Amino acid sequence: MGSKGLRWKAISYGAGALAGLVTQRLIDTTWKGLGHASRPPVPADRRSSWPEALSWAVATGVGMGVSRLLAIRTAAVVWEAATHEPPPEAALDADPVVS
Repeated sequence: MGSKGLRWKAISYGAGALAGLVTQRLIDTTWKGLGHASRPPVPADRRSSWPEALSWAVATGVGMGVSRLLAIRTAAVVWEAATHEPPPEAALDADPVVS
């Protein structure tokens, strides 16, 4: 991987980490604002009702998915503003989840 690829990874990972932290805070704050004492501690906790546990799972999944999308697009805008060229194509096509 070349220098461009490493710089792109640094920018996109940094944006992703920041977006993840902000999103988690936003989800926690919204959850508490809706009248819940705190988020469900763990999915297997039987003290949480099914609707509460499922609502938390959906909110977290959607929130993090949207956050990831915004982070990657924002990182691409920053990259283009800094380098006056699009981000490396391989970085945009790659799936970050390796199975």
